[in-house]
Amino acid sequence: MLLKNSSFSDLIFRKSHILVVFIMLFSLNSIAQQRSVLEKKKGFREIKLRANISDYDFLTLANDQDLRFNMEFVDDTQENMITEERKFENVNLKYDEVDVYSVNPGTENYQVIDGGTLAKVFISTINSQIYKITLFAESQSTVIPKMFKTVFGHPKFSTNVERGHFDRYIWGGRHTGLVITAILDNEKNKRIGYRIVYTDFKLQNEVRNLEKVEQQKKLQEIRDRY
Repeated sequence: MLLKNSSFSDLIFRKSHILVVFIMLFSLNSIAQQRSVLEKKKGFREIKLRANISDYDFLTLANDQDLRFNMEFVDDTQENMITEERKFENVNLKYDEVDVYSVNPGTENYQVIDGGTLAKVFISTINSQIYKITLFAESQSTVIPKMFKTVFGHPKFSTNVERGHFDRYIWGGRHTGLVITAILDNEKNKRIGYRIVYTDFKLQNEVRNLEKVEQQKKLQEIRDRY
């Protein structure tokens, strides 16, 4: 009887070991898929990270008014359309090396996305090179993140509740990152869309270096006063 129990335990152990190996292989394959597709695409549609902004004739340097845009959604009764204003924030605009452009209204291939409508597309650059692509998509469903999962595989990180957002998804390659975050209405009660951000890590670090230089200058100014 003891021998039978031992054999049964060995069988359970072997099956558990096989399951763990399978899960690990699946996870590694998923990560490899993320990296491969992200690095191959290098951006959204024709707009590519690290490209020079002069390569695109449908982008315009954004002024303060251009950074403002509207997002529309249907109310709970499904009868009324509500419009809320949003503003794109890029704290790095204070640096001369950083600029923000927007896709011209009506540009073909930049008006819709599977599962929603593109309210606005912003392109952030450092020294005229694209380091970030930010899309604001109107959608009250979960079709958009599902479509991105189909393309890029399972995200490295996802959550249903984080800092007031219903959902957030993060993919990462060697040089490129992709983050999708739900946008809530002003009352913080419902999802009205998604913010989709592609980032080039190398150029993003160059932007961060600007911040470090600024901090060092401020520190030196403080030291000089004493």
